[in-house]
Amino acid sequence: KKRLSNFVFFLILISAFSHVAWNILIKRSHNKILFTRALTLVGSILLIPVTFFLDPLPAVAYPYFAGTLVIHVLYKLFLCSMHERSDLSYAYPVARGLPSLIILFATPFVFNEELTLKNEIAVLTICVGILLLVFANQKFKEINFKGLGFAVLVALTIAAYTINDAKGVRVSEPLMYITYYFALDGIVFNLAFMIFFRKEKFDFSIVRKEIKPIVGAGILSLYSYYPAVYAFSLTKIASVAALRESSILLASLYGVFILKEKLGWIRIVSAVLIFFGCVLVKIYS
Repeated sequence: KKRLSNFVFFLILISAFSHVAWNILIKRSHNKILFTRALTLVGSILLIPVTFFLDPLPAVAYPYFAGTLVIHVLYKLFLCSMHERSDLSYAYPVARGLPSLIILFATPFVFNEELTLKNEIAVLTICVGILLLVFANQKFKEINFKGLGFAVLVALTIAAYTINDAKGVRVSEPLMYITYYFALDGIVFNLAFMIFFRKEKFDFSIVRKEIKPIVGAGILSLYSYYPAVYAFSLTKIASVAALRESSILLASLYGVFILKEKLGWIRIVSAVLIFFGCVLVKIYS
């Protein structure tokens, strides 16, 4: 594997912040499922024309491509349920912290990649920093455990699609793979919803009212994954996955400055750990 260049490193960090930004837009929406259905269609509308200029995916990538479409449907359903039931400050650290730990332990078995002790320390530093944020508000009686349950399901699906897509891009071309995914994702997600949740109609009047944040979230969701998928083909998966989860820093800032949550020593320690974890990932990747 190549070393992670400065350019790709910063692309991943910026994409991580894009990820939390579109999650915040979902959290602030009036109808989270409808908002998510609409934002996925933005990606399909933008990228379906692009696919006419691409070569087809190699047959060996088909199982991974089909897998990612199915896993992402589950991921988005769990994500909306999490946002409906739990505060961002509690659920998001679990949803973004656990996948990196899962991938860290799965990497030697799934990818046959030997992580050095330095790699492991870098990833664990970020994970500890993220999971610390669960305790930042210290209002444990207010925790919605059903919401946290969905956060764990979100974490499991993130780990699953990360492992699946890392394998998929390594047997195909990364940017082509992810372009085909986003082109079909909106269609597949909406079809799945129409089949399994027939009572939930697509309300165009609500979409028109929130069209600007929907389009913004759709574009942010595209950018939030492109650099990571490209990096899967360059370096160790655990390092890339951990870097993506640095998005929690922005979620924490959102909590402090927008939601007026207390800064507190736990948030400060968490921010320091995540920052140094990212530096270690860059040095040792």
